Amino acid sequence: MKVQNVMESYVTNRANSLYDEFIKEKNSFLTCDCVNCRLDTVCYVLNRIHPKYVVSGRGMTYANLALQNQVKADIDAMIIDGMRVVNASKRPYHESRQQNALIDNVPAFVFPVVMGAVYDGHTFEPLSGVTVELTADGKLVAMEDASWENPTLTYKPARGCFTFKPAPIAAEKEGEMKNFPFTITIRAENYQPLVYSFTVPLTSIKEDPPFVSMKLQDSYLFSPSEVNTMEE
Repeated sequence: MKVQNVMESYVTNRANSLYDEFIKEKNSFLTCDCVNCRLDTVCYVLNRIHPKYVVSGRGMTYANLALQNQVKADIDAMIIDGMRVVNASKRPYHESRQQNALIDNVPAFVFPVVMGAVYDGHTFEPLSGVTVELTADGKLVAMEDASWENPTLTYKPARGCFTFKPAPIAAEKEGEMKNFPFTITIRAENYQPLVYSFTVPLTSIKEDPPFVSMKLQDSYLFSPSEVNTMEE
């Protein structure tokens, strides 16, 4: 039995189709459609949407059919946005993509994917277009590679969700334990900013761990007037 993320399959196929279409256009903004560019675009999108897991091949087919037209349109828009971002970058990390990854026999603190979601505090609806920053000691935290952004935005298909993947940090030895404090800052137009802190306890390792995620508390934004009313 094998578990698959149907969104990975859908986004990969759609990204390849759009690359094939755009590269044929005479006035296309694309200057490269290599495998690395395509993979970076797929990562750009998958890092911003919810996964959808299925068990069987039949489940994969049903899940693809169940995707609503609006969701497909939103994903297409996000793919094109990713294509532009990847195309505009110089991408020296194609050759040195593993600069921030673990090197064999070198211990490091490897962070989980940090996940959260932002909602309207009055309607409880997920918010899109929200800016989220991850900082430590007052500075933006470096990400594992260029497919992760900091600051990042929330997108409609992701239903208010945001994700970060901090770059590994070298350790003195394997098995070293340390707590890493972080701060999340959330800003959106017509809403009061929200700031909160959390800590990630880690033990240094020498090999890449399996995928691990850390779910943060749900965040609720209020308008300045609502905040003043609650404080009275």
